Amino acid sequence: MSNYLILGIETSGILCSVAWWQNGSVLLEYNLERKNEHAILLAAFVERGFKELEIDSKAVTHVAIGSGPGSFTGLRIGMSYAKGFCFGHNIPLIPVTHFELLSDLAEDNKFPVYTLIEAGKGNYYTGIFNRDKSELDEKYLFPISQLENKIPEKGQIVVHEENSKGYFTQFFGRTAEIIAGQYSAARLCALGYNKHLKGPLLKLNEIEPQYLQTFAGVL
Repeated sequence: MSNYLILGIETSGILCSVAWWQNGSVLLEYNLERKNEHAILLAAFVERGFKELEIDSKAVTHVAIGSGPGSFTGLRIGMSYAKGFCFGHNIPLIPVTHFELLSDLAEDNKFPVYTLIEAGKGNYYTGIFNRDKSELDEKYLFPISQLENKIPEKGQIVVHEENSKGYFTQFFGRTAEIIAGQYSAARLCALGYNKHLKGPLLKLNEIEPQYLQTFAGVL
């Protein structure tokens, strides 16, 4: 493994998470849940982290960013900061969707993998992985009333947050395999590194966040 230093940024929801990842190890990670404070927290965490690690920001080789779906404000703040950092340091930005973050928690050889993210107003984003946990094959926005018919019992269902697991266990029945996971900047870094290895990476001006309710209609 080459000497990569990746800065991870996750601001898609209430959690503000920043991590430094190098050669397979998490050097440092900050996680704090605060509403409407990401703009302040993100810059403070990054500055504090470089001081604590005694690393110059120029040592960063890549930035991995949680690209959504998620809250408009949170994604905009994280993406704007990440793009500015990458532009200033002339380094690549690696977007990682939250579908990919969740699918990474599923077993390797059991497909399809259905990843569910709350979209508000009784709707859920559904990302489907049929053959490869890193390759999103389909994405939809379903009302919760349709989920039971759209998602069969075979495969795996990965939901965001532990408190959703009990609900969906009752919703789909005990036979469905349901996994609950959380977002974190450290996991973003590891997945971003894998995406870097696969290449090629998108140009900075081609990267946009996946805001809520923008990429699919309710089916």
